[in-house]
Amino acid sequence: MLSGRLRTIAAAVGRETGHDPDGSIAAWVWADWDWSPHRYQVYLSFMQAAAHQLADTDAWPCGASVDLLEYALFNIP
Repeated sequence: MLSGRLRTIAAAVGRETGHDPDGSIAAWVWADWDWSPHRYQVYLSFMQAAAHQLADTDAWPCGASVDLLEYALFNIP
């Protein structure tokens, strides 16, 4: 599921940075329940910002849409 994959990624980043050592913030933010329109907008903002950051690297197509990032995150093992 989408939020489960994001929770895993967010928990790893939280541990590495020390902002969420036990993963409890990631678990709350990316829970499978309560996807309101606002929460979905936060998700889209997150994905758009990540896609823009990737576009600034040589490893990502500069004109790629958020759909490509979603595909890469959720369909590639």
